[in-house]
Amino acid sequence: IVLALAMFAAGAAAFQRGALPAGRPVLAASSRRARAAPAVTMATAERVNYYNTLSQAQKLDQLARCRFMDRSEFADGISALDGKKVVIVGCGAQGLNQGLNMRDSGCDVSYALRQSAIDAKRQSYLNAQENGFEVGTYEDLIPGADVVLNLTPDKQHTSVVSAIMPLMKKGATLAYSHGFNIVEEGMQVREDLTVIMVAPKCPGTEVREEYKRGFGVPTLIAVHPVNDPKGEGLAQAKAYAAATGGDRAGVLESSFVAEVKSDLMGEQTILCGMLQTGAVLNFDKMVAKGIDPGYASKLIQFGWETITEALKHGGITGMMDRLDNPSKIKAFDLSEELKEIMRPLYKKHQDDIITGHFSSTMMADWDNDDENLLKWRAETAETNFEKEPAGDVDIPEQEYFDNAVLMVAMVKAGVELAFEAMVDVGMKPESAYYESLHETPLIANTIARKKLFEMNSVISDTAEYGCYLYDQACKPLLGDFMSKIDVDVIGTKYNADGYNG
Repeated sequence: IVLALAMFAAGAAAFQRGALPAGRPVLAASSRRARAAPAVTMATAERVNYYNTLSQAQKLDQLARCRFMDRSEFADGISALDGKKVVIVGCGAQGLNQGLNMRDSGCDVSYALRQSAIDAKRQSYLNAQENGFEVGTYEDLIPGADVVLNLTPDKQHTSVVSAIMPLMKKGATLAYSHGFNIVEEGMQVREDLTVIMVAPKCPGTEVREEYKRGFGVPTLIAVHPVNDPKGEGLAQAKAYAAATGGDRAGVLESSFVAEVKSDLMGEQTILCGMLQTGAVLNFDKMVAKGIDPGYASKLIQFGWETITEALKHGGITGMMDRLDNPSKIKAFDLSEELKEIMRPLYKKHQDDIITGHFSSTMMADWDNDDENLLKWRAETAETNFEKEPAGDVDIPEQEYFDNAVLMVAMVKAGVELAFEAMVDVGMKPESAYYESLHETPLIANTIARKKLFEMNSVISDTAEYGCYLYDQACKPLLGDFMSKIDVDVIGTKYNADGYNG
């Protein structure tokens, strides 16, 4: 009996860590040898989906990890990073802007780049050097780092982590801002290293802008259950979130699994895909019906931002309340029709994300030199909306609602469908909320700057691929619906007589 109880206790402890011996993902021996060499590539490393190695109970447990943290839990600020050398690998949108915030918060930050990037003075090198950061090679800076932040593009994670891991000192911490490499590729990290995630729920540009105005962006934090040897992961993740300003906006204690599965779903559907599909379809409809192209372009480019600001401050109810009563009813009806049409697509995206089918398909495209990604990117650049500059016309704030009832309906339908799909597979409502309603305004801000080009430039490569994948499926799906649409719901005021009864 004593032996049985001991075995039960050991199994329960392993379950809580998400680390049952039979379920721990591994790389093949050839991959382990390759991992010690900087030249390893995505195609040469064997990928093992970590999530799919878990038992069903573990999967449900990890998907449901979501706790809204009280602001008082961040009273220690960045103390867990005091005196520690933070080295960021990668200096793109997330890398640069997180680093700027962390430096302003008092952290010791430097950047490690590949020798080739330094020699060629690539943009990553210029970003770091022109902002006054110390820049060095992996060999120069990684061995002395206490905390290494891997903020490179998702498709580079395996090669980057494989290159820096042998250089990291014993007991150091490896941090991510997206768990794709751990969850979908099964990267196995040295047991002495702590692995954490601090994931701001927006593009890097917005991380900086919100920090500069004294606020921050909603953030998910997590500790990889099989890599917390000293039990310091959560304290370090909290300090990292405080250093980037995330604690001011709200932090969810999550898991790598919940972050990845919800993040992929949100960015593919409402956050990026729905905004892109809606922009292209609404512009073409307006121009075909005689609306001035410059006006149509401006209505959409700045309309998403204006409409979703109301969403941010008052939720769907607040956004709908910006419409008069007849327009509100029309937006509701359009939204319900859109939900009926698009629900199977949202369920398919969520199913493909949960099973790993989406990741395996995208990684196959990585290995094929991004053939589909580059093709879809070129096609997006040639859309009529993207090529038509916003007209020099004044559009009052309320007009973005009154003359774009269909855009309001699309936001409502997309947010509700994404939320519904995530909750249906076991994610907590709070987690689904962050990845649908709360992040949409931050993505819409990027379209207001430089249209779809800006959005797809500052989101991750994974998000960009997922956005295009959704767009490719959704546009033909909405063909019949859009054929019945007229300018009363997009381009002109729906309630033209102003009667609000």
